Amino acid sequence: MKNQAVLSPMQNLSVLSGGAPSGATGEIKNVPTITVYKFGKAISVKSSDITCLEGVGNYTFVYTRHEKHLVSKCLKEVQDELSSDFLRIHKSYSINARHIASRWPDYIHLSCGKVIPIARRRIRETHEILGRMALSA
Repeated sequence: MKNQAVLSPMQNLSVLSGGAPSGATGEIKNVPTITVYKFGKAISVKSSDITCLEGVGNYTFVYTRHEKHLVSKCLKEVQDELSSDFLRIHKSYSINARHIASRWPDYIHLSCGKVIPIARRRIRETHEILGRMALSA
């Protein structure tokens, strides 16, 4: 754990909550974001704009409807930073359930036009989760 600052419990709370106190009336809910770099400038991409994540080794491609960004973190780290709307359907892919255009037994078609395969061992679990999400919506 080199180069990590030790934070008090109250500082940990402010880091996890985004630094802003919650519960204020009229407050807009914080949307999780991920920072990507484009032409050397840091850009925050909201999780609601992300259609899917593709992990390639220690890097992750972040796909939005019209763009593709590269992040130097593994897929699990990026997924943990974002909201629970992301579903791991393959060793290399995680999708945002809100961007599903159609689903088939062994792949999912996203609103950005990308077709994502579902791992054989995750087919049943994926369709059960998506079915529950559709019923609760």
